[in-house]
Amino acid sequence: MNILVTGGAGFIGSHVVDDLICDGHNVLVIDNLSTGNLENLNPKAKFENLDITDASLSDLMKAFDPDLISHFAAQTSVIASTNDPMLDANSNIIGSLNVFNSMNNTKCVHFININTGGALYGNPKYLPVDEVHPINPISPYGLSKWTVEYYFSILKKPYQNLKTLRLSNVYGPRQDAFGEAGVISIFSNKMSSNEPVTIFGDGTQTRDFIFVGDVVEAHKISISRNESFSVNVSSGKAVSINHLYDLMSGIVGNSLPPNYESVRVGDLMHSTLSNNKARQLLGWAPKVALNDGIKRTYDWHVEQGYLLE
Repeated sequence: MNILVTGGAGFIGSHVVDDLICDGHNVLVIDNLSTGNLENLNPKAKFENLDITDASLSDLMKAFDPDLISHFAAQTSVIASTNDPMLDANSNIIGSLNVFNSMNNTKCVHFININTGGALYGNPKYLPVDEVHPINPISPYGLSKWTVEYYFSILKKPYQNLKTLRLSNVYGPRQDAFGEAGVISIFSNKMSSNEPVTIFGDGTQTRDFIFVGDVVEAHKISISRNESFSVNVSSGKAVSINHLYDLMSGIVGNSLPPNYESVRVGDLMHSTLSNNKARQLLGWAPKVALNDGIKRTYDWHVEQGYLLE
C-alpha cells in the first residue's frame, strides 16, 4: 500500500514507519522537523519537510495517492499549550483539519488518528479509564486533541474508515530526554549523568506506561481492520512516579535522592487507561514488561551517546 505518515520522523511515528517499510509498504513521511529528527527516518521512506498547516499539502497528497494516512504530527507539550494556546490550536486543530480535508481530494478512505489518552479524559472519575469515560481535558493540549477527534467523527464520510488510537504514556528508544514529557528518558539521562532527578509533586501520582513497540503492534493490527473505532492503547497498570524512580534506580545503579518540586499546571494526579476494548476488538495486548522496556530504552540512549555510562 501507499501509506502517508505525518510526524513520521518523530519518536513514535518513526517506529511505525520502520514497521511499515518492513512489511513492504511504500511510505511517504511528512514532518516539519520541529520535534522530529532525520536520524530517526528510515532511509527507504520518501520524505517531505513540510508543516501540516501548509496549503501545498493537498497537492502533495493527491500526487502520492495514499491508500492509508496515519496522523502522528502534533504539538504534544502540555506546558507549551498552556503558554501559547494559539500555537497549540494551530498545529493540532488547523493542521489536523488540513490533513483530513486534503485526504478528501484523494481516493483514500483509511485514516488512523493518533490521540492522547490521559490528557483527553482529564481528572478521572474512576480507574482505569475506559473509552466511555466522560471526556474532560484540563489543558489546552488535551482539548485540542479531543477537538480533532470530534471534528473527524463529524466530517467522516460513511464509507471512510477512521480509527483513533488513544495512547497512554509511551516510552522507548528515540524518545527525547530533554523535553517535559518522557519521564523514563528524562530520568535515565539524569541518573546516568549522576545528576539528581526532579519529581514534580510528591511522587505518588500515577501513570500508565506503554512501550513504543506495543503501540506499533496496535497500529499494525488497526491497518487490517475495515471499520471505524476509538480505542485506548495502554498497559492498563498504574505506576507511581516514586515507584518508577526506585525501579529505574535499581536498573541503572542510581544512588542520588530525587528533588521534589511543585506540581506543574495541567498535570493529572492519576492516569491509568483500560485496554479491554483493544484486547477484545483488535486481539491486541501489551507484551513488553516495564523492567524490560526501561532497560531497552536506557541501553539505546547510552548507545547513542546521549547518556554517560
